[in-house]
Amino acid sequence: MTATGLTAHDLMQHGLMIDSGPSRIGIELRFERPAFVYGHRLKGCSIGAFTYFNAAGTSSAYRCNIGRYAQIGESSILGPPEHPMDWFSSHPFTFTRPKYMPNMYRFEDFARLAPDAQEGPSYADSMPIETTIGHEAYVGVSSFIKRGVRIGHGAVVGAKSSVTRDVPDYAIVVGSPARIVRMRFAEPLIERFLQLQWWLYDLAPHKNRVDFSKTEATLAYFEEQLAEGRLERLVPATCSIRPGASGYDLETLPAPLY
Repeated sequence: MTATGLTAHDLMQHGLMIDSGPSRIGIELRFERPAFVYGHRLKGCSIGAFTYFNAAGTSSAYRCNIGRYAQIGESSILGPPEHPMDWFSSHPFTFTRPKYMPNMYRFEDFARLAPDAQEGPSYADSMPIETTIGHEAYVGVSSFIKRGVRIGHGAVVGAKSSVTRDVPDYAIVVGSPARIVRMRFAEPLIERFLQLQWWLYDLAPHKNRVDFSKTEATLAYFEEQLAEGRLERLVPATCSIRPGASGYDLETLPAPLY
């Protein structure tokens, strides 16, 4: 299915919560329903089911693959572009290409100075492009995540942290630069979480049979259900949207992201 000229209200019918007004979606957004984007700026991102950005403030995400049940605090910056630090200049006139910064190339002055489109691979082509935020990861408010970094499943990034290297699954990191202060659970429990991969399954039919505040009992319950074949895969409807001439253009994707 494809549709054009959709409004924010229309997108709610497809499981995407996004503010009305001028689009802050760049290039493309792929999402599983439900996803809660509100008024944040996302460029070339994918978002798993039940992931939400805090409704307040404005965060920016660039080419991020975000898992299911992730939580992104307000005023955070995820995966911004890199600039070369050892070139003649770090300014985009030395390394960009029209396809990456078309607005700048609209000015003849800039196009005359900057690299031509047909010249070989650009600096951006040689650098990590995508940033990964794992399933059920939690990024605190006003955090910075360096491009190319992986935030592990279940990991927690403390508020106002600056993350410049990968964060292990279920680690809690804080500071600038961020460092591990502790793990959320003991290693045997983490191994069980990663083996179960509960985010891949539909938990709704079981919500009245567990107490989610009881970690080990809930984990054991879902392990048993999985072993007995009673957990069904979560298969959310999945779509892609792009900003169009008027509103959003939407395409239904054939399979979930995860």
